[in-house]
Amino acid sequence: MEIKVQKSELLKKISLGANIAASKPSTLPILNNFLLETQKDGKLKIVATDMEVGISTLLPVEVLQGGSITVPARKFFDIIKELPEGNVEISVTKNNTINIKSGKSNFKILGLDKEEYPKLPEFSLEGAIELEQAVVKESLLLTSFAISHDETRYVLNGVLLCIQGSQIRFVATDGRRLAFYKKETKQKNTKNVEMIIPSKTIHELLKLLEWEGVVKIICAQNKVIFCFEDTYLTSSLIEGNFPNYDQVIPKEEKTQVQANREEFLQAVRRASLLTSPEAPALKFDFIKNKIIVSAKTPNMGEAKEELSADFKGEEITIGFNPGYFLDVLKNLSDENISISLTSPDKPGLIRGREGYLYVIMPMQLN
Repeated sequence: MEIKVQKSELLKKISLGANIAASKPSTLPILNNFLLETQKDGKLKIVATDMEVGISTLLPVEVLQGGSITVPARKFFDIIKELPEGNVEISVTKNNTINIKSGKSNFKILGLDKEEYPKLPEFSLEGAIELEQAVVKESLLLTSFAISHDETRYVLNGVLLCIQGSQIRFVATDGRRLAFYKKETKQKNTKNVEMIIPSKTIHELLKLLEWEGVVKIICAQNKVIFCFEDTYLTSSLIEGNFPNYDQVIPKEEKTQVQANREEFLQAVRRASLLTSPEAPALKFDFIKNKIIVSAKTPNMGEAKEELSADFKGEEITIGFNPGYFLDVLKNLSDENISISLTSPDKPGLIRGREGYLYVIMPMQLN
């Protein structure tokens, strides 16, 4: 194999799979490698997989001699990243030695034959679900921060995606907060789909999604494939039943408050500087036309912030984890948010843009 390619173009493509191939020690050493394979149409196919998540992408190159090889992903990525701008020449000689040349730089690294490299699932685009990339990207950014990282609650280690006709719903929860987003799409899909997408896949998907164009989604045998123009991402799905999220969303409210999101974010951020592992909760006083956010930690000190708000209903004092508030406030871009409350021991409900709900469990105040 011998190819010529622009460094910047190659780097952009291999960065998509670098985390997948080099993510964890494996009993199959070849999984730590990229598969590089020339195609008849003058493109280079680049593949990375850890058997759970896989990515395949095409890159136009100058093919001087066709062939294939697998290269150590992390080392290859680091070398390409440090090369000077301009053309890179990559060739494979005997014993799977890979020569990398750019300007006055020369590298030799050892690869492995492609025979042992696992094949990604094959698929047909017939019957694929089409969604706008912007809708999927926005929805994942507004929900994925609520995913649980507790491996004993495996079914919560991802985002639930439900597609019914032209309506899609994204839901994530870690048992202490829940993010929910419902959208109407331009596309009317004939298939109803429900799947739990693992957090690692979401991390990789967010790198691929743009604010324009469509993504095609194919579901088959506990796998999902996200197809972009010249790149596709394959993933195993999380098996199991996602909890009934609808029963978690509060249905009544005794207090409703509207506040400027950015002002609220800054107040919570500053007050949370004086929380500690021993006193982790922030105190929120929702009173006539204002919110008082405060923290008090023994042997450290106290903080207090006041901001104006539109207020309806009963006054209430309640404790919340500041990190859970910061996650939602910094990811929303709405000018104002509304907060609905029932009592100090019941969950609070934050509403942003249409269709978006964020449920947050209260904390005891010391």
